[in-house]
Amino acid sequence: MALRKQTFIKGILIIMISQVLIKVLGFIYRIVLTNFKQFADVGNSYYGSGYTVYTFILAIATMGIPNTISKLVSEKIAVGDKRGAHRIFRTALYLFTTIGIIFALLLFFGAPYIATNILSNPGVKYTLMALSPAIIFVAMSAVLRGYFVGMQNMMEYSKAQVLEQVVNSILSITFVVMLLSSTPEIMAAGSTLATTVATATAFIYLVGYYNKNKRELWKDISESEKFAIMPRKNIVKKLISYVIPISFGSVVVALSGIIDVMTVIDGLQKKGYSLALANEKFGIILGKVDILNSVPLSLNVAFSVALVPFISAAIARNDKTEAVNKINFSLKISALIALPCAAGLSILAEPIFKLIFPNASAGAYLLQIQAWAVVFSVLAQTIYGSLHGLGKLYIPGTCLAIGVTVKYLINVIFIPIYGEIVASISTVAFQIVAASLAFILLFKYLRQKPKMYNMFIKPIFATVVMIITIILIYNALIYINIASSISTIATIVLSMLVYVCVVLLFGVLNKSEIMQLPYGNKICQVIDKIKNI
Repeated sequence: MALRKQTFIKGILIIMISQVLIKVLGFIYRIVLTNFKQFADVGNSYYGSGYTVYTFILAIATMGIPNTISKLVSEKIAVGDKRGAHRIFRTALYLFTTIGIIFALLLFFGAPYIATNILSNPGVKYTLMALSPAIIFVAMSAVLRGYFVGMQNMMEYSKAQVLEQVVNSILSITFVVMLLSSTPEIMAAGSTLATTVATATAFIYLVGYYNKNKRELWKDISESEKFAIMPRKNIVKKLISYVIPISFGSVVVALSGIIDVMTVIDGLQKKGYSLALANEKFGIILGKVDILNSVPLSLNVAFSVALVPFISAAIARNDKTEAVNKINFSLKISALIALPCAAGLSILAEPIFKLIFPNASAGAYLLQIQAWAVVFSVLAQTIYGSLHGLGKLYIPGTCLAIGVTVKYLINVIFIPIYGEIVASISTVAFQIVAASLAFILLFKYLRQKPKMYNMFIKPIFATVVMIITIILIYNALIYINIASSISTIATIVLSMLVYVCVVLLFGVLNKSEIMQLPYGNKICQVIDKIKNI
């Protein structure tokens, strides 16, 4: 096949590696920008506020596309209808390109109104205008990515994302350096202009790959085992019927960010902060706390992306057992990723801020609180992917909507009284409510009881051991007068090693589960040798 397939685990590995690269690159350029004194937390507030609105509009226009296309295409491929899969792709490309153009124009011309009347932060309009063309390229790229993932080819999807981040990172720093003599809002606009250029670059790459394989792809389609010509009108109806519920969840997630942008700045001013101070406080959350918390999500996104087509294909073959096994395995791995990350970020919040943001290290107390949202947001990511694959498209969005309502009420009532700390608390509450409801409904639909001991208690045990390790090692290093930066790095590395050893040697993952991991056979051989010693 022209668009080469990967197995479930190989697909996860490819996406996970790409996401790590993307986050490393993203960290580098955001750290560099934050440490420019002319940009710092205020620039992050303008950048983050504009990007949040852009993400919200993007969610309405495009966010449901990749999962929708991958689901419909994988279902066609599973029954041998490759011609039908390609017809869905072509129709989707025309449809969502048009939608992308419409929303890009709305954002560009509506930027001044949104910034002034909705966000109460006029300087954000420049960021919104710089970002608006990106919606078109993201919409077109989303269709291509969904097609590749639906055919179980994760490689090109991942390459395009890495390329996009490379271009974005380089140009963001370049544009901000060129604009250092300007105001923070103009520098923020320059940084987001880099995002537009980067999305265009990723789209060009995906189109190039598609065209390169077009002849072989059409040969593959012509040899399709069976096909049924579906009218384009029916395809459009089916696409919209899937995109709306999937996008609904993405829209609600983006709406939670909009709620913060609208309520935090306004609430802090009601508490008595100036607009500049409110932007500075909010910039800590958007530019530092959220960036650090996104790392576990980037590691886990592989499972949510890869689950949709694999579960859809299993259901199309009436193989519910395979789907359930994939869901249970993915949830356990998600817990193993989320719990240590949340604990490490919370306990080491202050030294991490000093290490990464030496010129703007304020606000560690917000990370100490908000880090615990990571546990629920990572698990929710996998749960939502499972529900989408099972065809329960409205459940994630509904659960998120309930969580967002809780978040909004907490922000509006308590931020004017207690300040920015409430925004972090409300984020944790939002994720707890949404993830818990989705988890209950997922297993209710599967008609199975979740294996709580295997799925959560074992990872919690390994995390507790890691927490003890962090406290002992960090305090010991500081006690013997080792520099804080060296102590922080050493503690992170050693505690991670201890955590991995506990997971592998104490049965947190059993042998059959380890065998499902990349290089699982070799890992089992090493464990056996260590146990014999």
